[in-house]
Amino acid sequence: MTEETTTLGPGWVIEPRREGLVARLRDVWRYRRLLRFFAWKAFQKLYAGTVLGWVWIFIRPLFPLLVSTVVFGRMLGVGSDGVPYFLFVTVGSATWNFFQQATIWGTRSLQMNRSFLSRIYIPRLILPIASMTPAFLNFAIHLAIIGGAFVYYRVTAGVWYFTPLGIGWACAAVAMALVLALGISLWTSVPALVARDVRFTLQYVMSFWLFLTPVLYPLPRTGEYGWLLSLNPMAAVVDMFKHGMLGLDVLHPREVGLSLIVIAAVVGSGLWFFGRAEATAADKA
Repeated sequence: MTEETTTLGPGWVIEPRREGLVARLRDVWRYRRLLRFFAWKAFQKLYAGTVLGWVWIFIRPLFPLLVSTVVFGRMLGVGSDGVPYFLFVTVGSATWNFFQQATIWGTRSLQMNRSFLSRIYIPRLILPIASMTPAFLNFAIHLAIIGGAFVYYRVTAGVWYFTPLGIGWACAAVAMALVLALGISLWTSVPALVARDVRFTLQYVMSFWLFLTPVLYPLPRTGEYGWLLSLNPMAAVVDMFKHGMLGLDVLHPREVGLSLIVIAAVVGSGLWFFGRAEATAADKA
């Protein structure tokens, strides 16, 4: 449907939907104002029905960080590449939690807005993108915690761990995490409409995936399973963010290249699958 000027004046012309990725992206741009509407709907569902409400914004990221610091940093004495363990795990958790939350919310996007699918036409691709916005709020809280930790260690230990020159690497890591989350969501959002098993399975996959990513402890890059870790795109993303924020010498160009290839494959195949499956989304809703 396009807006055109006819002999009867301005109006809307209904025409067959064009196929192809370019047409999908053009539709998203045309309906871009809906992004804010669906983003706000996702925010409203963030802590709906809870007693503490928005207080959970601060409790949810801070409590796991404190527990991880006590268990892995104090009790088990896990290494942290020469920086305080709390700072090490907080910086690593920022990108991981952003990726995890964006993937989960993207997976739920069609299910949360299923009432719209059968009533009006909207580009379905808008829903996974807009529904990821709560992940940005959680990421902002993590950045605030990281900033507070930087100031704390500067005052108490006299060391300034933040490296402003690496901020470009940190931004690139966040962008890669977001694109990977979108690619996975394009695969999972349509099946999640009819099967809650998708969401449950995704939770278990994320829990396992976390231990293959250098968030709680540095992962070895050599040995029998070194090649397997290189295939984990989030390992390079987390290391890139640590390199950008803390200046740690953990950046491996080969892993970054493989990560970009994997992310491109996931997003490309996800767009193809979503383009074929979105036509049946209204029927499944």
